[in-house]
Amino acid sequence: MEGTDNKEKPVTVDEAGAYAIPAALSDSPGFLLNRSARLIRDKNTDALKPTGLTVRDLGLLRVIASEGPLTQQALSERHRTDRSTVVDVIDGLEKRQLVMRSVNPRDRRSYLLMITPRGKKLLAVANKLTLKEKQKFLEALTDEEWRLLRGLLARLINFHDRPEPPAL
Repeated sequence: MEGTDNKEKPVTVDEAGAYAIPAALSDSPGFLLNRSARLIRDKNTDALKPTGLTVRDLGLLRVIASEGPLTQQALSERHRTDRSTVVDVIDGLEKRQLVMRSVNPRDRRSYLLMITPRGKKLLAVANKLTLKEKQKFLEALTDEEWRLLRGLLARLINFHDRPEPPAL
């Protein structure tokens, strides 16, 4: 555009003392979504420290608890995480006795993942800790704004990331 300076504008602090979004990035969905995701991920990472869980551990545990038993492949597809990462995470969760593998009666070459009673207890603690962070993170929005944002984000994800139906 004519007459515009292409130099990145410095990040400034607004009247409330918060860092302003650089003007050059204010229209970037990638920057805005990524920055928001990093902020809540960092807060949840800190909140989860007493549990020994990572944010990824928590996400996989939530899917197993709500949709299990399911195969590692199905978990990988549902969580949109590569299979080798899922295997590594599940190995760690299994060592901590938070999940267990059992032979899949439909396909003896695969295993079904289930959350253990110990896993359910830790998941309840982790959910409480992250709920507090979610509430703090979203306090800038009304309930209606959060409902709208959640719907818009889900629409973008569903439009751009149409998964295959999970295999059991």
